[in-house]
Amino acid sequence: MAYGYFMTRILLLVATFSGLLAGPAAAEKQIYKVTLGHRSLGMLQFEGQGSNAKLLLSLDNTPFGLDDGTFEAVTQAKGHEVDYLGTSRGSETRDIAIVREADTVTAVKITPRSEMTEMTDAGKVPAGVISPTEFFAKLANGETCPSPMAMYDGRRVVQMATTAMKQNDDTVICDLSYRVVLGPGYVWPFYFKSFDVHAAYDARKLATFSMSGGGFTVRLTRQ
Repeated sequence: MAYGYFMTRILLLVATFSGLLAGPAAAEKQIYKVTLGHRSLGMLQFEGQGSNAKLLLSLDNTPFGLDDGTFEAVTQAKGHEVDYLGTSRGSETRDIAIVREADTVTAVKITPRSEMTEMTDAGKVPAGVISPTEFFAKLANGETCPSPMAMYDGRRVVQMATTAMKQNDDTVICDLSYRVVLGPGYVWPFYFKSFDVHAAYDARKLATFSMSGGGFTVRLTRQ
């Protein structure tokens, strides 16, 4: 059970969705295969860009089916307001809603309340954070190693930055730091605060993205 729980936690990082996007800004749908080692776990679908994007993680082959289910996330901009909703269904049920005005978080709601942390308080969240969907949009729509960014998922604040970059012909390899700077770490009872992250851009498109921690590596491979 602990194995499956840990695996899902890493997947939801990569990741902390219906006719989501309207208008010319919509980007093409991207599909990624999700693997743990040599085991295929499911698929991740991403669509959109900037503050108008959606993501759907579907797992149907986790060990013993313990963590099969879905994680859906949608971010939508309405003028200066940005609304985020993340929904987990499967081994756990959780809804997280975040409202941001410009670069300031103004409201946070988590159901059930047992999933709240000390950072589930809009007044404690630093300015300039982005949602998990916006976070992935920067990675998925980028052409090379990303600039530093801070993500808020309703429970914690994470900072990610490129620490090294290597280019081989049309492929750019990025080493990234991923650190929890406010709020609890991931995965009870370990509360991991950092992960090794690697991304590869092939011909200016994200080809692979991986996160490693606790002896496990979860990889997304663009299809």
